[in-house]
Amino acid sequence: MKCIIIGCGKVGMTLAEQLCEEEHDVVLLDSSLKKLQSVPDHLDALRIVGNGSSIQAQLEAGVDQADILIAVTGSDELNLLCCVIAKKAGNCHTIARVRNPVYSQEIGFIKERLGISMIINPELAAATEIARVLRFPSAIKIDTFAKGRVELLKFKIRSEFKLEGMAVSYLQEKLKSHFLVAAVERKDQVYIPNGEFILQDDDLVSIVASAQNAAEFFTL
Repeated sequence: MKCIIIGCGKVGMTLAEQLCEEEHDVVLLDSSLKKLQSVPDHLDALRIVGNGSSIQAQLEAGVDQADILIAVTGSDELNLLCCVIAKKAGNCHTIARVRNPVYSQEIGFIKERLGISMIINPELAAATEIARVLRFPSAIKIDTFAKGRVELLKFKIRSEFKLEGMAVSYLQEKLKSHFLVAAVERKDQVYIPNGEFILQDDDLVSIVASAQNAAEFFTL
């Protein structure tokens, strides 16, 4: 996959390193020669000096043949403009980093009207993840699906939970909460449990539930 990254700051460099490790074809585009010269030699990425909002610079980077363009400069407006131009100059997917909370209520409109594939606010994503972890202090891992409407949570059964010897079906009946026990890890084995599966202390249990039901589950 050919990827163009506009903006050679910390985020751009981290993306470039990850994509290069996955053996993608990476092009770094930045208006600062100094930043491009600071890119480690071991990074297998083409470096181009130019303005990311310039059609000529994007064509030089190969936007007409790219699969995805990611704009992560320090300017939200520049990132959006780079993505709009990429959609016109090529036919690739586009991702823009937009940090200003003013745009947070307009992301749907911006994506639809400007044709941007994805808009990411790293600070908001980090704050949301921290808040989610604080809501579920017992959870070892939390993944979200359907734009946050569904959550997959993994937690370890401790003795104070008093779930030792309890069947999955009885657990759901006792708590009267809507959730699905998706998997149970016990030592080196992974089980897809049915209603008769008996839980034990130290099991790693993964449940699927809505955000509200997940919160209710852990409260109970």
